[in-house]
Parts: sequence; C-alpha cells; structure tokens
Amino acid sequence: NHSIKGVRGGLSPPVGSRGKAPGGCNNDPGSLWSVRIIGWQGAVPAGLAVDAHQQITGVLPRWVLEHWIAQLAVAEDALAEQLSQTLTAHAATAPVLRWGRWCLDLSRPHIMGIINVTPDSFSGDGLDRSVQAAVAQGVRMAAEGADILDVGGESTRPGAALVPVEEELQRVIPVVQALRQAVDLPISVDTSKSEVMQAALAAGAALINDVTALRGEGRFVQEVLAQRTEPVVLMHMQGVPATMQGNPVYRDVLADVYGFLAERVRWCVANGIARSRLIVDPGIGFGKNQRHNWALVRHLRLFRGLGLPILLGVSRKRLVGAMLGETVAEQRDVGSHVLAALGVLNGAQIVRVHDVAGARQAVAVAQGWAEGGAFLND
Repeated sequence: NHSIKGVRGGLSPPVGSRGKAPGGCNNDPGSLWSVRIIGWQGAVPAGLAVDAHQQITGVLPRWVLEHWIAQLAVAEDALAEQLSQTLTAHAATAPVLRWGRWCLDLSRPHIMGIINVTPDSFSGDGLDRSVQAAVAQGVRMAAEGADILDVGGESTRPGAALVPVEEELQRVIPVVQALRQAVDLPISVDTSKSEVMQAALAAGAALINDVTALRGEGRFVQEVLAQRTEPVVLMHMQGVPATMQGNPVYRDVLADVYGFLAERVRWCVANGIARSRLIVDPGIGFGKNQRHNWALVRHLRLFRGLGLPILLGVSRKRLVGAMLGETVAEQRDVGSHVLAALGVLNGAQIVRVHDVAGARQAVAVAQGWAEGGAFLND
C-alpha cells in the first residue's frame, strides 16, 4: 500500500492461508496474498482483475507475487522495492515490545482498558475528574486482566470541543499519579497535547496514545520524546473531533489510511523516535463513515505491512451500534467483543476496550482459534 509514481496499493495475507510454489513445496502460512493496487497501468499476473478505474484486485500465491516484483524491478524499481519491503514487513513485527521495566509479548493479544476522566465521554463511562473512581476502575480492570490502562482527559467523540491544556492537566495528572501507586501495569495517556504528554510522563505514564499521530509536535518530539524510550501510538484521524464526521471522503480508505500511517512512521523516525517504539492505529470512527470503518476492520491485516504492532479500538463505537441496531453505547459490549476478537484474528495485537473482563474472554478464544487449539490437552 504505497504512494510511488502515482501508484497506491495494498497487500494482505488471509489468516491461516497456505499456497504452493512450483514443485509442490509448501510456503509459509499466509502465502496466499490479497492484492489491491490503484492507478496501475502496466501488465499484471494472471489471477488479478483490472476494472475500468484501473484498480487491480485479486489473490496470488506468494511466489507469483515475488516473481512479479522481480519483473517490476527492471522498469519500476522504486515500486518493486517498496512492494518487496511490504511483503517482508508482514512477518517483521518485533515479537516483544520492551521499554524500561515493561514488556509486552506480542505473540498474544493485549487488553488496553479505557479510563475516561471526562464529563462527556460518548460511551457513558466518563468519571469527570473523580480520582477515587478512576483508581477504583483501574484496580478492577487490572484484576480482570488488563495489560495497559489508558487515561484520557479530553473527549474525542464526534462533535467534541477542545479542552484547555490546564483543564486536561487537572483531570489527567492526579489519576496517573494515583494509578502508578495502585496497580502494577503500564499507564498510557490518551492526549494530543505536548504539555499533557510531558507532565504525564513525569508523573509515571509509560506510553503515549495520540489521536493526531504527533502532528504539530515537531519540537517536542525532537527535544523530549526522542530522548525517551516509551512507546507511542500513532492514530489516523481525518479532520478534528468537532467536525470529523461531517462528510469524510477518501479516494480509497485502505490506501489513504495506510499511506498516512506510513508517512507518520517515517516522520517519527526522522525526528528521533526509534521505529521499535511505534504502534499504529487505523482510527476506527475518527473521520470515517461506517463503510470506511468496516473496510478497515475487515482488511486490518493490511497494516501488518508497516511491520509494527496494531492497536484496534472498536469498543462501544457506532460501527458496532450500526450492526446491532443499538443506539445506547453502554449496551454494545457484547458486539464490541465479537468485533475485537475478529480484529485479533485479522492482525490486531492490542485492543482498546471499556469492558475488560468480557474482552479478555473474547480475545482468549480468538487466540486459541488462531493457534489451532494447540493449548488443548485432550
């Protein structure tokens, strides 16, 4: 999924698929690859279809795709190089994310529990600056199996207004400080403001979760984040929360979101943040209609081409409500768990949730399914 010489496309292996190279030798799992390229005008291998809009779709065995890339290298060397890098990156995600005293084994899915210290959370769980209630929620989530706690002091629901820096600091920092004493888990801070990031890190936060993917924070990144080791989540959002759901438009949502995240990764690395610290999030519900959201979850494995851990946040969102016909966010937990489990089967390594206990069960079943029941004893 690239922007090179006017071409954008994507490659994603179906879960558990296998193919055979010439001579009948089995390739590795995932060797049947779904191919999607926009704007290509050259020859394509048999098995791919080209529509009137010059969009190419189809499924190829990996060895055919690799052969095509080798042929492209003669005249389209830059494109061939990027396609080859994408093909390799699907298996390149680091198996373990380590920083400071923390370690996340990415061979299994992880649960990020949401703690909203806001008065206007879309999901109905806002705690409105109650430190005691936030800590109690965090302790409960830790007991239920959360791996990370994500504290946010500014609602990013559709239509939400910006919160002044001082107000957000007053909401978030006391909670981060208290949680650090109450639970033995990494605390994430969900913010797009450098002032809040810096104060939260000083208070003991161990991860930055930014819905703006550090846009507009160049100096802070270079002078502060580049010198630290905490992971950073880069999320895609079209527009700003106040207006993002007005009329989101994409040429191709998969290619556009992938391209944005790839560019933000390159920018972060160029500005001193080690690639091994980065996590990507396609931003379900952030400047996207429901068809956009569905496509991103359905083709989530595409983002493995970035070679980075994928965070998925679908909990209680309108996409789930649309599928269920449920308008009350708090009543969407079961549907959220099903979609999170499907996300895990499709490549997500971290799921951000409101109901930790239910999500833990759902992703455990998904992981067991993905492993082919290897954990069963009888």
